[in-house]
Amino acid sequence: MSTRRVFGAVLVFVAAGLAVAATFLNAYAVQVDLQGRTLRYEASAWVTERDDFRGALMLGPVEYGEPAVGAALVMALAAVLAFRIPAARVGSLLGAGLLTGVAWSAVSSVQGIIAKLKELEAPVPFDIEQGDGVTMLIVAAGVAVVSAVLHQELPRPPKEAAADGVVIHQIEADESETPPYGFPVIVEPPNSKEEPKSD
Repeated sequence: MSTRRVFGAVLVFVAAGLAVAATFLNAYAVQVDLQGRTLRYEASAWVTERDDFRGALMLGPVEYGEPAVGAALVMALAAVLAFRIPAARVGSLLGAGLLTGVAWSAVSSVQGIIAKLKELEAPVPFDIEQGDGVTMLIVAAGVAVVSAVLHQELPRPPKEAAADGVVIHQIEADESETPPYGFPVIVEPPNSKEEPKSD
C-alpha cells in the first residue's frame, strides 16, 4: 500500500472523528439583551442546551447528528476494510459526499433560522451566531473530501520508456570509409569520366 493511501486513510479517520465531535458542540445560538437581562438560546445537533426564552421562540436543535454520524461510520468502515478489500475505498468517497451534503444542510438550516427571526420584527434585535458545531462540521467535510481523494488508487500517467542511448557515429577518416551498420559510400575518383575524343 502506497504512502499516499495510508495518509489518506489516516485523514479519513480524522474527518470521521471531527464529524462526530461536531454533533456535540453548539450548532447555533440566539441571544437578546432585554431590560438589563441577557436571554440566550443554545442548541446542538441533538438537544437544546439552554433556553432562557422558555419555548417562546419555538426554536429547536438543527438535526444533523444522525446523518453526520452515519457518514462518519461509512468513512471509518471503508478505511478499515480497504486494507483487505481494495474496492472498499469507494466508501470513503461516498461518506465524504454524504458529509458534505450534511454540512450544506446544517448551514442552510442555520440561515433559515436567522431569516425566521428577522421576520419576527421584534422591538429588540436578536444576536444570532453560528456555533462551533457547524463550523467544525464544515471543516470535517473539507478534510473528508481531501482524504477520500488521497485514499483512492488513482491511475498514474504511464512512465515514458527510457530511450536507449542513441550513439552517433562520426567518421573521422575520408568519405570512403564504411559507416557503422550502414552501406559503403561510393566515391568516384575525380577523373573517372572520360572526355570524348575529338577526331
